Parts: sequence; structure tokens; C-alpha cells
Amino acid sequence: HCIAVQGTFDDCQDIVKALFRDLKFKKTYSLGAVNSINFARIMFQITYYFYTYFKRFPNCDGTMSFSVPTGNFGDILAGYYAKRMGLPVGQLV
Repeated sequence: HCIAVQGTFDDCQDIVKALFRDLKFKKTYSLGAVNSINFARIMFQITYYFYTYFKRFPNCDGTMSFSVPTGNFGDILAGYYAKRMGLPVGQLV
């Protein structure tokens, strides 16, 4: 669900951090997180995978693997979604 918060990004992040510190709430609602608080960011990252693939394989005749640095879970999640959308991804490392 989306909610509006009066304040700054830091204010929103403080709310999220407080929810994660509340272990009962976290367990009850199965909270999880990626390194982006905004899913739109992940959607844009998906396009990077498609762009790179089409630059490398303009005839769509290959499979490509991607290596993502540690700590960039949102980025590799975008790669996973790109693969689920039909991009011929070999491995996400």
C-alpha cells in the first residue's frame, strides 16, 4: 500500500527503520527490504538490462549473464525481473 508522509526522505526512512526494529511487527507482516525504498527505481533498473542486451545482441540472438557488485540487491532484483519478463539472461551473479 502507498501512503503519503509529510516530511523528507530521511523522515520516511526513519519510519521504515523503526518498523524493522519492531520485531513483532516485522514478523507479523513479513517485512522485507531492498536497497531502494522506491519500487520505481527498480523498474528503471530493469531497463538497463534490456538496453545492455539489445546493444550486445541487436538481432536478439544470444544469451547474456550479468555480474552485480555485492550490496546492490535492488539492481540484481531488477535483473531477475528482466529475466522473468523474457530477457534471455543466463546467470545473475
